[in-house]
Amino acid sequence: MTVLMEVQGFAQAVADAIGAVIGVEVGMVDENLLTVVGSGKYARHIGRTLERSTVSARALSQGRTMVIANPPHDEICLPCTQKEKCTDVADIICPMIIGGRPAGCVILVACSTPQKEILLGDIQRWVNFLERMTDLISRAFNERQQADRAASLARQFDTVINSVNDGMLTIDSSGVVLHANQSAARFLKVTRERLVSCPVSDVFPQLGIDALRDSNSSECETYSCIRGEKEYWLATVRPIADDSYPHGHVLTFRGIEEIPRMVANYIRSERHSTFDDILGSSPAITHVKKIAARIASSDSTVLIQGESGTGKELLARAIHFESARRKGPFVAVNCAAIPESILESELFGYEEGAFTGAKRGGKPGKFELAHEGVLFLDEIGDMPLHLQVKLLRAVEERGVDRLGSRRTVPIDIRIIAASNRDLRRMSLLGEFRPDLFYRLAVIPIVMPPLREHKEDIREYAAYFVARYSRALCKAAMSVSPAAMAALARYSWPGNIRELSNALEYAVNLVTGPVIDVDCLPPQILCSSSADPAAAARLDPGLPACPNGLRSSRCAITRSDLQEALSRYGRSTHAKEAMAAAFGISRATLYRKLREYNL
Repeated sequence: MTVLMEVQGFAQAVADAIGAVIGVEVGMVDENLLTVVGSGKYARHIGRTLERSTVSARALSQGRTMVIANPPHDEICLPCTQKEKCTDVADIICPMIIGGRPAGCVILVACSTPQKEILLGDIQRWVNFLERMTDLISRAFNERQQADRAASLARQFDTVINSVNDGMLTIDSSGVVLHANQSAARFLKVTRERLVSCPVSDVFPQLGIDALRDSNSSECETYSCIRGEKEYWLATVRPIADDSYPHGHVLTFRGIEEIPRMVANYIRSERHSTFDDILGSSPAITHVKKIAARIASSDSTVLIQGESGTGKELLARAIHFESARRKGPFVAVNCAAIPESILESELFGYEEGAFTGAKRGGKPGKFELAHEGVLFLDEIGDMPLHLQVKLLRAVEERGVDRLGSRRTVPIDIRIIAASNRDLRRMSLLGEFRPDLFYRLAVIPIVMPPLREHKEDIREYAAYFVARYSRALCKAAMSVSPAAMAALARYSWPGNIRELSNALEYAVNLVTGPVIDVDCLPPQILCSSSADPAAAARLDPGLPACPNGLRSSRCAITRSDLQEALSRYGRSTHAKEAMAAAFGISRATLYRKLREYNL
């Protein structure tokens, strides 16, 4: 559709007004020379297309105004094939340029001598007039385009918000609903028309104008809302602000029973583990994985004990992922990381007004969020005794009472607890409730420390080196036999986590394709807790002697030092490791090197 056709009605009204006031005929043709607007005799030509030989066609193609003082005998009319039929006595033809391109022509026509005198009496005045009229039509076209664009955007906006599964309400500054999507109408079982123009407090009583005024910051607020006796909703309010001044709010909500599904979807997309992710083929690790695989399908409570860094959470996630609850959430809580003052509210949730600072509408706890999934209670040994009573009740009855509530919320969860402390011993000493210990330790699993399965270090090292090489954009690399022996001699108090950190350190420092002892952290090189038997298992070619090489009670020969230099290298870190391996001080080592001129 041409520009002139899009504003035909407006242009026709303008032409009729001009014709009535000035007393001349007015016509308009578009860029295709189709007559779109006409007054007087030109009204009969609407819908007709002019010939390409006409003066109007030349004015349009040349982009300049043309004046015909004596048609059809004027020189400018000579090329026109329609001049024999022409009845005009004077014409002014002005091209219209809209949006930087030709959009047609406006023609003022005199059909009588008095009209000719009007038209030719002040030509410049009429040319200026036509240019203003062209500008007026251009503005009308732009406004029409903007209106069409706004209508299109409104339709797109409506389509987008109706595709959202959450209920959505747009609220003005006085708390009145301006717009509601289809999901909101479906959830609330009313029509969208009934929601519009009603106060939001009629929908959610907790979200009156005072609550909205409290949400006039740049951040969103989340509320637990109740309608009637059985409808529980989780609502999020976001202010609509301009220059930090709120002009309204957008409220999204969904049924609170959908929270576990939301958490489960997020957790599954964020992270999952299987038994294949638990590295290690030693008898100790194989035994743990075999037991965990057998009990994964049940709902029995599991207690995983082991030192920090042994992979307790990884095992818990693998048990969850291999169980029938894999589609449910895995909610992890570190009981040692949450302050005691808020641990109860984090676990069991709270109702509005339960304590000073409680969020409006209350908040569900981790037990509720883990519904139909697994609640992982890490470092359970650090939980205060007074909370252990409430935890025991929740574990036994599979229900929780929010702080400030008399209503018990039923929960369907499996509990996996973990601790780096000896809970049995703590229960005997009165530091942990014995009844809770026995309720948690239905299936006890012990994760062995790394020092008890050092034969897995080679597999762990290959995995971590490959992982950090990719992360740091370095070429593939390997660990030298000497470095591997140093890893085997170390006692690893931080277990697999410490080994991971040590190899990340080494990958950062290494400059070639092989990680040697000089790239390992100092605490490993200088460790006095040597384990030559483990070193021999990793590299049978290494000589087995006290402290890995020779003790200070042995005579250190030139060949011993040469072997040590070839194995460890000549860096400062390497010489520190050599001194520790020989059981001598670094100063003594330097003296021996000078003595043998090495």
